[in-house]
Amino acid sequence: MKVIVGLFGLHNFHDGDINSYIEISQSIEEMGFHGISLTDHVVMGKNLHKYPFGSFPLPSEAPWYEPLTILTMIASHTQHLHLATAVLITPLRNPALLAKTSATIDSISRGRLELGVGMGWQEEEYLTAGVPFEKRAEIFWETLEICQLLWRESPASYNGNIYQFDDIWCQPQPVQGADLPLLFGLKMTASNAQKIAQIGHGWIPIKTDEEFISSGSELLSKAFKENNKDETPRIRGQLPTQLDDSGIPNLELTLKQAEKSIASGLTEIEIFPINFVRSKDDIVPVLKTISELTNL
Repeated sequence: MKVIVGLFGLHNFHDGDINSYIEISQSIEEMGFHGISLTDHVVMGKNLHKYPFGSFPLPSEAPWYEPLTILTMIASHTQHLHLATAVLITPLRNPALLAKTSATIDSISRGRLELGVGMGWQEEEYLTAGVPFEKRAEIFWETLEICQLLWRESPASYNGNIYQFDDIWCQPQPVQGADLPLLFGLKMTASNAQKIAQIGHGWIPIKTDEEFISSGSELLSKAFKENNKDETPRIRGQLPTQLDDSGIPNLELTLKQAEKSIASGLTEIEIFPINFVRSKDDIVPVLKTISELTNL
């Protein structure tokens, strides 16, 4: 079982030092995990009540480090650990620059980059970036099409509704080429399933509900077959967090949900230690307990 550790928030146990991710990632690599992931927000607005998935976990003024930059740092201090975003708000990045940045990280890491991609939920981020919020879906799909084109062809030309260019080179290309993994943090619909099957490798469900994962996985598997893709879609999701009698997240109870989640369609598990860590000294023991999932 591929297990990905979400680093979100762990630097807070090191007095906010983002460089602590180096040592933490090295420990994660030594324990045999598949990879680490980083979340993304370019800016934050004040309307946190619009967050569509419950209560937003942090105030507007909390720091959000740029994930691709942090992945570059971690790539330089690890050898085998896969480097993922969960998820990168793709329309906020210019497609050519995202293609170049991704190719650079993939080169530095010798082929370990995996992009979890999505559209986000905050209109303020789009306004600040000068990107029309109402066109986010169209920009999202064109951006990823362009990235894959530039990772595959030189020179390349593209004629979309948003972006157009002729005969350009974007070198270097990734070590993984156009096969650089793209996993989509989107609502699974028949339309999205078809688009993901055409250019992507898998899905990152936003919910942990078994029925939600199962129905989405079935849609995507069907779309993969209809698009003559031989591989099985990668479904990377979280386990439903279980609480103890005191209402505190319990790691052991949560890990016991793994078999049910796998049966519902998960092929990979992403887990965030921040839900279970209470102090700096807890980090390594929590990681060791989570590492038992790699044996499934």
